[in-house]
Amino acid sequence: MHDVQGKRGTLLQLLAAYMLWTAAGVLGGSFMYLFYKGAGVSLAELVLSFFFWSAAPVFVIHLLSDRKDLDMRTVLVSGVVIVVVSYLLMALAAPNALVLYAAQFLQGMCSFLFWVPFNVMYFEFSKDRAATHGSVYFAINPLFGVFLPLIGAVLASAYGFGLVFVLAALVYALVIPFAFLTLGKRFFSFRLEGCLDGLKGFKTLMFLEGIYGGGITAAIAVIPLLYFTNPKDLGMYLAVTTLFSVLASFVISRLSDRSGKRKRYISLFGSGLGVTTALASFAGTAFLWSAASSLRNFFSTLFYPFTTAIIMDNKHESLEGVFIGREWLLNTGRCLGIGLVFLCTALADIHLSLAFLGLVIAAYPLVVGSKRRHIRVE
Repeated sequence: MHDVQGKRGTLLQLLAAYMLWTAAGVLGGSFMYLFYKGAGVSLAELVLSFFFWSAAPVFVIHLLSDRKDLDMRTVLVSGVVIVVVSYLLMALAAPNALVLYAAQFLQGMCSFLFWVPFNVMYFEFSKDRAATHGSVYFAINPLFGVFLPLIGAVLASAYGFGLVFVLAALVYALVIPFAFLTLGKRFFSFRLEGCLDGLKGFKTLMFLEGIYGGGITAAIAVIPLLYFTNPKDLGMYLAVTTLFSVLASFVISRLSDRSGKRKRYISLFGSGLGVTTALASFAGTAFLWSAASSLRNFFSTLFYPFTTAIIMDNKHESLEGVFIGREWLLNTGRCLGIGLVFLCTALADIHLSLAFLGLVIAAYPLVVGSKRRHIRVE
């Protein structure tokens, strides 16, 4: 009983740290691109900045591969410090494309430095109910997305974007005490080749997820700026388009934990996500874009817990290796997806990229079916 209570307490502390991290990201990240667009950064440059975000963790993984005795807590806290620096940089430096690229690179480094240690701890303590806890994990961001953009919009309109970035940095800094409370000394080391070898059956899936994830992150951050040009309008759009996705995630993920029918839900929600993403390419007004984004967000929130659950359903020698290899594959895929959005933005129309991204994620359930010999998907 004591072990169960201790495990539950650690999980709650990890959730508290995650909530702070996510709240800071939603508060500050919601208005980054509006701020830089207003300062004269072009749409193509905004999209290009995401390349620095996705390339940074690939760089860090190669830098730390084969290093001995990496302390998980030190790595995680380093990620927190770096993201704090990135928001202070945006608050204090004159806004231009180079500053945005630097901030995006720093924030991208945290994809490894924060997320790998956090994911290892979180899914170790929640592995008995992977999809339900995965739904909590993925639902927190949309939950905060309902009201924090409205608060940020009011602050940005009244006091400027700099204050919003400083507040985001302060909230990020609050994660550090939780890291010291929750994580003890835990050393690890890794070889990238070994991490990738341990993901047999998952590599193509993770790469596809990365292509879609990187491309759609860039597209849905930049496209709304064509329709919403001030903080209040953008904040209202962000709140409305995330309103209906949280409850459905909990309901379907609980069903999956009881029935184990992961493949059914991956097929249903992956197909839905692909179709709604592709249809969004036809949205040419603020109303149509908002409606398309709402549908896409709905299916996205339902889909992603299952991509994590099928990983946790399969036995792995090392969770550290799983998440390190996953970060490398996701971010190399993200670079490709962002490159696709950049080409569409520079040469044609950014909306066109959504049609290609929809096809990519619609292929995910088909690839899952083709991998049944190598991975267990019930």
